[in-house]
Amino acid sequence: MRRATLGFVLLVVAGLLSVAGAVQQSTTAQGRAYVGGGVTDDERLEMQAQRDRYSLWVLTAARKSGAYLSNVHVVITDMNKTVVFDAPIDGPWLFVDLPLGRYTVQATYRGETQSRVTTIHQGDHHQAIFYFDTGDTTSVSSDMPPR
Repeated sequence: MRRATLGFVLLVVAGLLSVAGAVQQSTTAQGRAYVGGGVTDDERLEMQAQRDRYSLWVLTAARKSGAYLSNVHVVITDMNKTVVFDAPIDGPWLFVDLPLGRYTVQATYRGETQSRVTTIHQGDHHQAIFYFDTGDTTSVSSDMPPR
């Protein structure tokens, strides 16, 4: 019985570690914390639990369907044109702990680059949402009941 219980506990811990390991957590060259991911429901739940620790929240999605995108290259520069973040994100969400100041956030997906400008004040949480043309469409199945 003890062996079965220990085996179950190890299995649960391994599962939790695999979920936690899926979210990309690191620091910028300036030592600012960031987390990226959000591909799975578990990753999104984990990131939502952490988001209040970060001053900038970036979301990437397809323009027509709203489907989340990954492998979007994000570059964040401060008002002095110093790059404070420069990397592709492993999922649709990126949270960055930026100090107070004005920033330009650029996101590039399949050759299309978009920019947003934001100013972080004390206690702020800013969101930058990027919608990209992906060629996808949304459709309604013919077996759906009419509204």
